[in-house]
Amino acid sequence: MSKSTLNTLTTIFGVAAGAANFLGSIGVINHTVAGTIGGFATAILGYLVQQPAVGEQPQPK
Repeated sequence: MSKSTLNTLTTIFGVAAGAANFLGSIGVINHTVAGTIGGFATAILGYLVQQPAVGEQPQPK
């Protein structure tokens, strides 16, 4: 994926995780639903941030 696409996707999933947490904490949505949405969004976000952009070399560990 291009760097621009990765940046866009990580922003979307980061906002989804944060919004779910916030809405669950103020009682707009059920805490269980908020935790599920936040968990999935965070898991996908964790995967995306490990992906090198097209044309970039992965960092050595």
